[in-house]
Amino acid sequence: LDKKNYHIIIKNFEKNPKILKIKVKKIADLLGKTLPQNKAGKKIVEVKPNVRLLNKLSSQKRIEKLRYHQTNQGGSIHSDGPQLKIPPKYVLMACSKEASKGGYSIVTYTKQIYNFLRKEKPNYLKILKKNFLIERRGFDYPNKNIFKKPIFEKKKNFFRFRYLREYIETAYKIKKIKLEANRIKALNFLDKLIQSNRFQIKFKLNQGDVIILNNNFLAHGRTGFPLNLNREQRTIIRIWIK
Repeated sequence: LDKKNYHIIIKNFEKNPKILKIKVKKIADLLGKTLPQNKAGKKIVEVKPNVRLLNKLSSQKRIEKLRYHQTNQGGSIHSDGPQLKIPPKYVLMACSKEASKGGYSIVTYTKQIYNFLRKEKPNYLKILKKNFLIERRGFDYPNKNIFKKPIFEKKKNFFRFRYLREYIETAYKIKKIKLEANRIKALNFLDKLIQSNRFQIKFKLNQGDVIILNNNFLAHGRTGFPLNLNREQRTIIRIWIK
């Protein structure tokens, strides 16, 4: 458990993938209401590369069409569910199959970044607290596939970080609206901070390990990993909790 209680890691919780899924679902039900993660209403999603689509699509089309959890790419530090009106408060992830190489998990402390920006770059923070267009990818919202939300929300005792850079960029592209230069600079600086070792920790989730994140206070991502064409892919069971 980290010092601020924003995440907890349980090592060697359950090695058997089938039993692991059952047990983490019970944990999620104790923490709160589980949320659907796509238009099909699935509440338990396997985060694993979709090899068929990865082989079919160009690099640019992968960015535009696939959700992050369907790829093996690294980087793209983000919060989960930015396309939801109210993102999940907690994200539970359990490792069903670890990557043979790479695939290290990354957790970034966004409240620390907020405080850093407030002191050192208040002009950027002011921009990041304004509304940005966000694509609501993976869900079916008739005529509402893009909406506006701020990246940082801070009101008295409430704090929320909502961010996935690709969903912002594709939203502006779909709407044929050019991102202003000052907004691009603010996003680039934010990306630099969330990728910095100063504000993050990195670790390997092995088969049977479980992590629970506070999705309001933390961003997360991973390092890239190779596709195992003749073996089972790296697989993380993910549950969103309200």
